[in-house]
Amino acid sequence: MQNFWKDETKFLDPFAGKAKNHPIDIKNMGSSQECQARTQLSDHHKPSELCDARKTSILSRQWRHHWRNITRLVFDDEFYELEVDFDSESEVNSLVMRIQRALQVHDGPITEFVLSISGLTAAADNLHLVSYLSNKGISALSLLFDFDQHSYGEEISSSVFLARKLDSLKLQACKLKVPPWFVGFTRLTVLQLEMVCLPDDFFQSFLLECPLLEDLRASYVVGPSKLEIVGPPRLKVCIFRAYRVLETISFSSTPLLSLISIQAEMYVQYVSDTTAVDIVSTFVSLPALQQLNLSFECLHLLAAGPVPDRFPMALHHLEVLDIGNCYDDQCLLELEVLLCLIRSSPNLYKLTIQDTRILDGLNVERELTPLTSESNGYPDPEAEGSYCQSLTEVHVRNGKGSRDELDLLRFLLANAPRLSRIVIKPEYKLSWGSCVDFLEKVRQCECVSKEAEIIYVNMSDVILLSRRLTTS
Repeated sequence: MQNFWKDETKFLDPFAGKAKNHPIDIKNMGSSQECQARTQLSDHHKPSELCDARKTSILSRQWRHHWRNITRLVFDDEFYELEVDFDSESEVNSLVMRIQRALQVHDGPITEFVLSISGLTAAADNLHLVSYLSNKGISALSLLFDFDQHSYGEEISSSVFLARKLDSLKLQACKLKVPPWFVGFTRLTVLQLEMVCLPDDFFQSFLLECPLLEDLRASYVVGPSKLEIVGPPRLKVCIFRAYRVLETISFSSTPLLSLISIQAEMYVQYVSDTTAVDIVSTFVSLPALQQLNLSFECLHLLAAGPVPDRFPMALHHLEVLDIGNCYDDQCLLELEVLLCLIRSSPNLYKLTIQDTRILDGLNVERELTPLTSESNGYPDPEAEGSYCQSLTEVHVRNGKGSRDELDLLRFLLANAPRLSRIVIKPEYKLSWGSCVDFLEKVRQCECVSKEAEIIYVNMSDVILLSRRLTTS
């Protein structure tokens, strides 16, 4: 895009006084005498007026400096529309300097700063842009760098840790190293990391310095082999996805944690058989847990130690349980973990099994009979009896129409009075005739629910076949 501000000697501001507290995206920052800014304009400022102003470089004087007081600055792909060679260090530095000049001339506080430009890597932060924000009252910082195999290990500037008033920090495609002088983010409530290289002890050390953290999301991170969450006491959401094997999983001092999703994307044969996790102490520390999503690798890790029939205290708040794809044909140990979770969740509302191979060898009569309060030596009278009373939805992925699947559905239909939907997504190799035959077998099962329905969907979740089941 052509720069129409080339000959201007003053900063021009394309928005009215009433809009000065609105968020803006700043575009084409040039030298200290060049600037084009844009924002949401009030109704009486038409887009055509801004277009004409761009062409003529004439704007009302009352607009000239208002952009300097905007509290939310966004530098994204629309900010810089000219062709940039991101392999050229000089061009990247020029782009970063334009952003830096915008911060230097900005007046007043900046509460939110977003940097998200395609092609810009963490190496471009060598001018320490964040250092200009630490004295501006920054509370929400998003540095979303572009990912490539060469920049994945670029270390982000330590100036990030100077912004101690942050309540939201989002980082993408960089290497994060915590400096020894870091004293913590005492106001941080949201931490989101994506494609970030972290030190191995990150979760054990960093989180201790964030006492108000409520939302932790780490996707496709590299580095940590241990997911040990000790506090923060206000943590409510923990979403973790890694490209390596986890050696241990544990939670403690997390009384409010309600959503846990852990995906360790490694084949199960790479997990050490000697790794032991105290599954009892881990889940007993989660009294508020409502939704649990675990990959098969996590089940394998949890199964490395002793697995009880159920936990000492029931997971009364757990409503959604989702178990990931299976990568092994021998899943008896992982099946024990799944059954323990089901038995310990009297108010389970939705059950999703992504791969039915985990059900191989299931003995319904032995494994899923209602437990008494004396089972396994763990008295909990509130959990006595059937644990399917609240179950409403069952989702089965990669269904094979096996005997074990039929046994599980037969048990659930006979013991879940509120069950309304069984959704099956068959594996791609299963023929249509096999699907119909399996559905007819399910329809012959005893059913205590008045509204139960079995549904077959394709890979796109489009309904192929549905049948309502009759009450016995």
